[in-house]
This record gives sequence, structure tokens and C-alpha cells, in this order.
Amino acid sequence: MKHIIHTCISLALLAVLALVSLSSQAGSSYYRWQDARGNPVHSDRPPPVGTPYEVITTGSSLVRQVDADEGAVPATTEPTVGNDFEQVQAKPAPVKKNPEQCQRARENLQTLNTKVRIQIRNDQGELRPLSEEDKEIQRKQAMETIAIHCD
Repeated sequence: MKHIIHTCISLALLAVLALVSLSSQAGSSYYRWQDARGNPVHSDRPPPVGTPYEVITTGSSLVRQVDADEGAVPATTEPTVGNDFEQVQAKPAPVKKNPEQCQRARENLQTLNTKVRIQIRNDQGELRPLSEEDKEIQRKQAMETIAIHCD
């Protein structure tokens, strides 16, 4: 009797492992394109005929560009002859301009460029004066913020 129970448990575990491995392989690639309004679309099926798209492999940075006239291409995770995948760099998300951060950074830069003694609070809440090196670091940060958030 113990042998039968042990065999049933083993078979059940094998079935669960098989299902887990199948589900992890099922979502290994997807299609990406832009719709008529310019919105990005991600799908497990290719776009309508005549739409350029990309086949993306999940878990890697492999992408295959597909021309609109090439038609539907099955999502393939392994590059093969004629099915060229390319390594792509992740594109940083565009930063939305923030007028408040822009104004604050400009005010900070103006203050840092004066000869006035500037004090800031340290981690213990005590005031300490900014050294010229600290001021230069703060100037660079302010200029980077201005470049990002100002028009």
C-alpha cells in the first residue's frame, strides 16, 4: 500500500513539474508594434498584415525586426539563418519635464554661484557649511536637473 501511495505522489509531482516547465516556455517570446494611433502594442500574436513589428524574447535582450511586407513570423527564441535576432540596449524612458524641479534647480544654482556662505543639515540634523568642493558637486547636480527638466 505504501508503494502505491509513494508512486502516486511521485507521478503527481512529475505532472506538476511538467506543467510548470510548459508554462515557463509558453511565454518566452512576444510581438511588439505600434497601432494606428502610435500606441505601443504587446501581444502573443503577430499584428495585422502590413504592420512592421518586433519579435521579443523574454529573459534576454534579443529582438528580431520584421518588415511590414514580410508577414507573420512565428515567435522563435533561438536565432537561426534568416531569423536574425539582435542584441539591443534598453531605451531609457523619456523624462517628463517638471517646471517645479526646473525652477528649484535654477534657484539652487543661482544661490551656489554667489559668494554667500551656504549651510546644509547633515544626517544628525546639525548645520554645516558647504565647502567649495561641495558647492561644485551641487552645481553639477543643479545643471543636470536643469538640462532634464527645463525647456
